[in-house]
Amino acid sequence: MCREESEGNENCFGDQFKPRHIAAVVSETALFSLVMVLALFGNLLVCYAVYRNPRLRCPSNYYIISLALTDILQASCTIPLAVVFLATSFWPFGTPVCYVAAITKLSLVITSLYTMTLMALNRYYKIVKPSKYQAIFKKKFIVITTSVAWAIAIFVALLVAFVFGEGAKPSPLHAVCVLQFDEITFPCVSLVFFTPYFIIGFCYCKIYGVVKTHNANVSWQSSNVEDVKVSKTLLATVVGFVCLWLPAHIIYSVSILKGYSYFPRIVSLLATFLGFTTSCVNPFIYGFMNRAFKSEFKKCLFRRKTHSVAAETST
Repeated sequence: MCREESEGNENCFGDQFKPRHIAAVVSETALFSLVMVLALFGNLLVCYAVYRNPRLRCPSNYYIISLALTDILQASCTIPLAVVFLATSFWPFGTPVCYVAAITKLSLVITSLYTMTLMALNRYYKIVKPSKYQAIFKKKFIVITTSVAWAIAIFVALLVAFVFGEGAKPSPLHAVCVLQFDEITFPCVSLVFFTPYFIIGFCYCKIYGVVKTHNANVSWQSSNVEDVKVSKTLLATVVGFVCLWLPAHIIYSVSILKGYSYFPRIVSLLATFLGFTTSCVNPFIYGFMNRAFKSEFKKCLFRRKTHSVAAETST
């Protein structure tokens, strides 16, 4: 619950920023805009790569597509509102849009986290329990679990916004609209957020143990080399997500418990920036660590250059 509100202040956050230097306005707006562009372009590139390359359209990559879609929606629906909020120094969109933005942001974060969990479980069964993998992770199961992750996230966000929470308000400290929690709702939402981290940690610890055990087994290494590479790529994706979102979750959690003005504005804004940055890191990871994605990215990005060189050669 908001501490200021409990002390009698009707407007817990206020719609206006405190006066900021023009350099702060420009730099903050530019950074968030850069993240927005990178996230939108990079994740559209991921979807295009999967569309072009049949090898990338395997069912297990549906989780990657789901993750890319959450990032595309984040970049197109919530980050632009934060950019306008930072640029204009007030929330110009009204209360209904504030609710939509807060619900969208929360549901997309939960969806991403649960999708990461499904990816970790997928790798766990592929490496640790390969005999059960084919029986469990069929195309239908992957589609259903992906859909359930989205449904749960949206359901939780709607519950918090309209049933158990205390509404949504624009927060200049975070440059976004935030949902307010009461003492009963917050522990439940925390459980929704932090439980997946333990599942992900368990899965990758088991995977690491199996790979380490078979390090000296040349035949096992040669027959599982592609699966190990995929697992490393997805682990890097999870590590990037956790390194950025976990500090943001902690800052948000402390802010909810202690009051949204508990941290200096730079810390609160950092939490939002870290959360949004998770939307743009995955394409870089895929391009660096996955040969198929890297090849498709090059074909897409340098296609015009290649065509022009070919045309000049033919003439």
